[in-house]
Amino acid sequence: MLKYRILIATLVVLLLPTLAGAAGSSKIVSGDMGNLSSLKSAGGLSESARNALQGIVMNNFDAAGNEEMVATGVHTDEVGAVHVRFTQRLNGLPVAGAGMALHAHADGKIFGVNGEFVSGKNLPVMPSLDGLTAVEIALGNPNTKIQQLTRPELTYVLGSDGEGYLAWQVTIAYRSERGPHRDIVFADAETGRMVARHPQIKHARDLETRDCNQKKKNCTVVSTDPNTISLPSDTPVEAAHNFAIATYDYYFNNHGRDSIDDAGMTLVSNVHFDRNLNNAYWDQDQMWYGDGDGVNFGPLSEDADVVAHELTHGVTEKTSGLIYANESGALNEAWSDIFGALVDRQTGATGLDIWKIGEDITTPGTPGDALRYMHDPALDGYSKGYYPERLYPGSCTASNTNDACGVHGNSGIANLAFQLLVDGGTHPRGKTSVVVPSIGFDAAADIFYAANAGNCLTPGATFALARYCTADIFGGTHTAAVHLAWDAVGVPNDPPDPPNPPIALTDGVALGNQDATTDNIQQYTLSVAAGHTVTCSTTCNNGDADLYLRFGADADVNPNSTNNECGSFTATSNESCTTGAAPSATTLFAGVHAFSAYTNLSITCTDNGATGSCDPAGSPCGNCCNGCSGGKPSTRVCL
Repeated sequence: MLKYRILIATLVVLLLPTLAGAAGSSKIVSGDMGNLSSLKSAGGLSESARNALQGIVMNNFDAAGNEEMVATGVHTDEVGAVHVRFTQRLNGLPVAGAGMALHAHADGKIFGVNGEFVSGKNLPVMPSLDGLTAVEIALGNPNTKIQQLTRPELTYVLGSDGEGYLAWQVTIAYRSERGPHRDIVFADAETGRMVARHPQIKHARDLETRDCNQKKKNCTVVSTDPNTISLPSDTPVEAAHNFAIATYDYYFNNHGRDSIDDAGMTLVSNVHFDRNLNNAYWDQDQMWYGDGDGVNFGPLSEDADVVAHELTHGVTEKTSGLIYANESGALNEAWSDIFGALVDRQTGATGLDIWKIGEDITTPGTPGDALRYMHDPALDGYSKGYYPERLYPGSCTASNTNDACGVHGNSGIANLAFQLLVDGGTHPRGKTSVVVPSIGFDAAADIFYAANAGNCLTPGATFALARYCTADIFGGTHTAAVHLAWDAVGVPNDPPDPPNPPIALTDGVALGNQDATTDNIQQYTLSVAAGHTVTCSTTCNNGDADLYLRFGADADVNPNSTNNECGSFTATSNESCTTGAAPSATTLFAGVHAFSAYTNLSITCTDNGATGSCDPAGSPCGNCCNGCSGGKPSTRVCL
């Protein structure tokens, strides 16, 4: 039985993505984590927070004890909560790309820690290569002329693969067709491999807009202009290009996000796709717009909220990776509707038009209607705006015919919660009597963006988790108002349990009697020597447990993660996968996700040892002595 974690592509109800979400390296830990011992002075508070954080990272972040957290700022918010920001040092060197924040209530009780952390376990202290040699290997033989602006400096860095490295850091400058570049690059101090690159010049609004001429392939590039274009002879192409710019500008100006992936990704729009297609969709790295049949839809690129809706599917793919089915799929749709409405407002929509989705392209012959109505979801005759009345409230297997278990219909629940939070008021159909105060567009948008991009929403998120992330984690001074918004639409206040502590495995020895409820995540660990591969397997005759393996950090329980070594996620609880060769002595994390509840599961991880000669570059990820490329587990290859 296929599990619908990714788009079921043939459904014509607007608007479907194909998801390949990649989780980042940030972590969030919440709960009762002790108290700050001093709140009387900034210095005392910083030192108290540092001491507390040192203990927290030892217990929750697989620290070795040689990591040093350095407080860099203290902020006290309007309700007296304290937020202390930290950088990290390791063996006396700075750690680039890592940083943490500790959060405490006004009484000093610590309620949250989040950020990026590099464990000192198994990381070298001294480099194997000198700086000039390592940098030369990292840069290779470039086609562009590179100017080295600084001498190599030794540092630690959180690599782009989520692993920690001892590296040589150097700043370089060069030019390409996009203009000047200045990057900080990090070369592994042991191999010279480039493990991270931090661009210092961001080139905004990189676009490519194409005309497919009502065909399914061989689309022609019309414009790569980074500015708006005027093309009266082809308004769908003009609209796709200009609304893509509007979406980029919204995210950059309001949330500091540089395109879909926050790294300047080119916004590719394919217009006039297929003949009279009544759909538009995001497909991993580009947009596709049909022209509509003129009856049900007009050209789908001619509405700002449709364009922004689809591009936001891309943002979700690159951040939380919400699975496109059941409640997580409804949240995926809602976040796209929410940010579609925000971009529509930015381009001039006012009043109720802000809360109408697809009003400019739906049934061209019927003025004033829309595809969905965020302020009163039931107006479309399908959507729900009250959680107890949601579609498919029990177990549901996603299919084309049931809207992936109601992802569009149930999106109205979160849509209405957001609209009430912005405008204030009560449920439009009197389902509850809760009065929600207005906090305005900007504050509400910041909260919902942070929940999606700030590593709180997870791939299988429920409405209860969305409430927890938006209210308790990112609500700030508006926490009470956010809770009221969710109360108004009937979403229960059910905060998640704290993370399970990892369980250490013995090499080759099965650990049995493992039980879990649906969506539980359990990490198992095994120490691995450099160059060794590991095979892990689970056996169980009930439920649906999925298995993910990763070196050096918690495995991402996301089938599309680019951080994991491998993943196995069939419709049973019998899974198995094998890593590539460990690039250094490290800890293997085996993450088991209960897609549905299971009992009496057994897990075994076996160190296979060094398997001899390395597989050649480009071969499927197996005995890869230099590690594997990014991408889905099924497509990763040796470097």
